[in-house]
Amino acid sequence: MIIKSKKVYLLLSGGTILSESEPMAVEKESDVKDWFLSMPELAVMAQVEPVFISGENSGESGPKLWQKINAAVFDRLDKADGFIVTSRPSEALFNAIAMSFAVLNINQPAVFTGSQLPILKKELAEKKKGFGGGLGLKANLINAVQMATTNLGAVGLLFGNRCLWPAKTRQAAVYSLNVFESVDESYLAKVDFGISPAEKINPPQKKPVLKNQFEEKVLALKYYPGMEAGGLKQLAVGYRGLFIESLALEPFSQEFLKGLADAKMPVVVFNRFYVPPFNQENLIEIFNLTKETALVKFMWALGQTRETSEVRNIMFNEYCGEFIKHR
Repeated sequence: MIIKSKKVYLLLSGGTILSESEPMAVEKESDVKDWFLSMPELAVMAQVEPVFISGENSGESGPKLWQKINAAVFDRLDKADGFIVTSRPSEALFNAIAMSFAVLNINQPAVFTGSQLPILKKELAEKKKGFGGGLGLKANLINAVQMATTNLGAVGLLFGNRCLWPAKTRQAAVYSLNVFESVDESYLAKVDFGISPAEKINPPQKKPVLKNQFEEKVLALKYYPGMEAGGLKQLAVGYRGLFIESLALEPFSQEFLKGLADAKMPVVVFNRFYVPPFNQENLIEIFNLTKETALVKFMWALGQTRETSEVRNIMFNEYCGEFIKHR
């Protein structure tokens, strides 16, 4: 049952195009009032207060945007019953994962959603017709308000009718209501004519904590057979960490592995299947996270410490249910 008196903050950081028939979006803070007034149905569901974070085409993204969103939520935790964050679909997953690590022990729902319309191309207009306008923000926003007025204290990602755990989510499609999917079939809740939680979430025993530092200077690469290590040092100049996706069975050539071991920085070696132990002080083997979660967590770990051993400990400890149980 939706309680009208519940207070929900709606943080706008892109992904605000309402529908194909109403291509209104928030480009600047002065757009918010008229944009919000075009959705009077929200006032029936909750006390929704919009907060401008970033414009639709501002170009702001990555750690700087994550920090603004995380701080805006954390500073309002004692003033609201829930939060909704709009984001462009290409950034929504990263934004939600970042909050999952930065706002620890969150005790209210924080739901990330957005419009898919910015990513659609004119030449593919025919593909959009089958969704009846459902790829815009309106449908997702109504579902997100329902989710944000529950008592589930968690960060969620909602596109379509599933609210997913961001740290266990991957993009599954482009032209779909449920554009994201769970990697292990777990989800936070299902949204139909109400909210059906998938599992009971106990409220955190500790107070919420904001750990909002992320290292921007991380170089991400994907290894391919024959990739040379010779230029690796030069390529990594100015970076604080290296994130490299390996091959599945034979991760690297011996020469390339030596180049990684000689790097004067922490190196996360990622593969979604398996990474063997390298027994090198600066190499951190990760295979039980999604690629997006592993990268954001690495940036977050480097934001907390410069010590490789401490970065390793952070990467191997669980903070938001991010580890995937391989079956």
